[in-house]
Amino acid sequence: MYLSPRSFINQPAHALAEQGNQRGYQPLYHLDIVNRCPGCGKSCWHVGRFSAECAHCETALPLATVASQPMQPRFTGHFSKTAMAA
Repeated sequence: MYLSPRSFINQPAHALAEQGNQRGYQPLYHLDIVNRCPGCGKSCWHVGRFSAECAHCETALPLATVASQPMQPRFTGHFSKTAMAA
């Protein structure tokens, strides 16, 4: 089993405690390495904008580049009074 250099296993224990990350194990799809499916072990994927799906067993993994970005709401306003005044 190949582990990414960015995996939590390769980090010292004090670095993990400083992060305060309490999410547990979360498999991610990395674009720069060979990814094995956690469900069937094969490496053929359909990659989208936000996730990658195994071509054999349809297990979906979030992309590492998307999962590392914080979620931010997107607000749009159409025909608002403040937008018209500006």
